[in-house]
Amino acid sequence: MKAPPLDPMHPNVESPSIPIRRLPLTPVGSWYWLRGKPEKTSPSLASKRRQPSLTVARSRRLRCCGRRVMLWVLLWYVAFQMVPTFLKDRWHRIGPYYELNKWPALEQLVAEDPDRPLLVMVGSSRTAWDFQASALDGMPDSDGRPMLVYNFGVPSTGPCFQLFCLRDMLAKGIRPRFLLIEFLPALLCEPRRGVLNEDTMLEVESLSVHRMLQWMPYLKRPKKWVKLWLEARIAPCYIFRDHLVAELKSLATGQPMPRHGPFDNRGWHIALPAIDPLVHESALKAARAGYGPGLLNFRLGRTQYRAIHELLDLCRREQIPSALVLMPEDSHFRSWYSEEAKTAICHLLEELKQTYGVECIDAQCWLPDSAFEDGHHALLEGALIFTHRIRAEIPRFLAQSNTVKSD
Repeated sequence: MKAPPLDPMHPNVESPSIPIRRLPLTPVGSWYWLRGKPEKTSPSLASKRRQPSLTVARSRRLRCCGRRVMLWVLLWYVAFQMVPTFLKDRWHRIGPYYELNKWPALEQLVAEDPDRPLLVMVGSSRTAWDFQASALDGMPDSDGRPMLVYNFGVPSTGPCFQLFCLRDMLAKGIRPRFLLIEFLPALLCEPRRGVLNEDTMLEVESLSVHRMLQWMPYLKRPKKWVKLWLEARIAPCYIFRDHLVAELKSLATGQPMPRHGPFDNRGWHIALPAIDPLVHESALKAARAGYGPGLLNFRLGRTQYRAIHELLDLCRREQIPSALVLMPEDSHFRSWYSEEAKTAICHLLEELKQTYGVECIDAQCWLPDSAFEDGHHALLEGALIFTHRIRAEIPRFLAQSNTVKSD
């Protein structure tokens, strides 16, 4: 027996419903919102929507809708947070920017000529500014072979980073023939409020997992830094909010984002030939505000003391000849040292010399006051003077290291 035909004039007659299956990530209003069209519904669904809904059906719909809403919120949150993750290399401060770019350059130089002996100088921005490594490239070592010379100065770093840097070089198969180590008293202070040191200059939001694990045993307050590091991974939009605003302003005004100063293929920051006197005065005041309190009330930090000893222990264990370099400073900067600071620094240098047989190149007074940007970063004239004088010192240390090694 045939079923009676459906009468469209009688809405009470039920028509077979077509089940609509939605995936978990289907938007709440289905995919029609992408095209700006209303969602199509079958007559049976339309008739059901006009009927009063039961409490059970409503709660069931709300639960289904809530799951989709939460999934879409999570999806858009992850997508939005990934933006600074991909762009953070553009926003690196000067320290991470230099390290990120110097490693590939050093690896490439060593890979191109692996048989040449390597001389590396590690240190902070003073090393990056003062040491023109290309001027020493090709000078003979104690065996008469031309050396490959590289400047691995990274701003805002101290003895802990120097230790990590040498460990990473050895792990990568890069073995220096000779190592110059910057000795910077201003960054040997014990971490405390109002004193500039390696801990306070740590740019934790840019650290990789590998570097964060290296830092953990050397941090005074590791929980604080781990919390900041996790925030940078979980909510980078919040950590890099200032950079995002600056990027948007740059797009709106058409002005390019500021970039860090360039460095050559041997790692030397290309120094300025001159600086305006007013800018120099302002920079000198900023340097005094940053380094003055620690030098006037100097207390040697345990972590920094430990890092220096571990660095020289590693050099002795790996038979890498090394020398400490006390970097140039102008007369204003040197006047900030208290007598207690000078005494503590002299005692530390004497202890290192007796324990490890390491020599120290005292270059504090090598440059005139006019050769500095801010009392401790050299201009072009100062970089040329420092490089020329350090070149004259290196053969003596190479000869001494060769004698010790042969003994």
